[in-house]
Amino acid sequence: MPATILPFALQIPLAGALLALVVWLLLDRLGRRCRSGSLARALLFNGRLSLAGTVLLSSVGWWLAGPDQGLEVRDLLISIGVVWTLLRWRRELKQRDEHYAAQLLPHLARKDQLFLFDVLDKLFCSAALLVVLFKALELLGVSAGVLITAGGFGAAALGFGARTIVENGLSGLSLYINRPFTIGDTINLPALNLLGRVEKVGWFYTELRDPDRQRIYIPNGIFTSQALQNLAQIDNRRIWIEFGLRYADRGRIEAISHTLGERLETLTGVDRVRDRLVHFVDYGDSGLLLRLLCFSASGDLQAAWALRQRVLLLIGEVVEQAGAAMPFPTRMVLSDHGSISAPDAMDPP
Repeated sequence: MPATILPFALQIPLAGALLALVVWLLLDRLGRRCRSGSLARALLFNGRLSLAGTVLLSSVGWWLAGPDQGLEVRDLLISIGVVWTLLRWRRELKQRDEHYAAQLLPHLARKDQLFLFDVLDKLFCSAALLVVLFKALELLGVSAGVLITAGGFGAAALGFGARTIVENGLSGLSLYINRPFTIGDTINLPALNLLGRVEKVGWFYTELRDPDRQRIYIPNGIFTSQALQNLAQIDNRRIWIEFGLRYADRGRIEAISHTLGERLETLTGVDRVRDRLVHFVDYGDSGLLLRLLCFSASGDLQAAWALRQRVLLLIGEVVEQAGAAMPFPTRMVLSDHGSISAPDAMDPP
């Protein structure tokens, strides 16, 4: 009895199902051999469903489409499976980015770790987009010659109408390469009077959160044409305080300056490597002007504020112990008879 000939060889879906099972078991086996909680284990486990499913679906699609269109359907389903796998891996990285960043880049600061993982996230998205784009062009039957011609027209269009988009995109790439700031840094653009904390760095826009908690979206091209201050990179914050003494306390200036200099040596939070200076700088309208300069031991803003408070209290304490006092603005009133008085408050007109 002659063998029954199927419309298209049934061994293709059967082989696909067997291969899908092998892929699942292989990825599962490799994943279990990796350390628990590792990125390799997570990627292998996340790839089981998408990769094994891609093998199975592509073989079934090839069989159902028949000999004429089977290869095209198979290639399409494989492309979809690649995109599916990339997106699953991206989701895993986004969900536990801090954990995997500390695992892979232990020698970098936390902000740098998250910044590089943000780059990896964008690479996954770009790879998935490219796969979809090239497959769509292939399905449309676009040849290389057409792409070259379209590229010439596209370059002209970019030169006229999309210059800003290209500029922002290239500037975004420059931010990832040069890294003038990372996510979590506080930056200042003096020319634009913009200050905020970096929350997201995109290909075309960077997202800031200003001190009033408002979101600011800045085109990346701004960072290549404007001066930028990264306040997070301040190593030591300057404490600069000007205060005054009464004219009657001129003889106490040296003692007060010397005592303040000694007390700054032991004051908590002061950087003992940088300058610690106290000087008499000028004769003011209402008193003698002195200036105190020191630096905080770190770049943390809140620590600098706390140090400034301690220094202000110290100045008041030292001045009081020296028997001096700080002046306050006064006014001399000349009467018609030539006498001089200094009232506590001006009389109403």
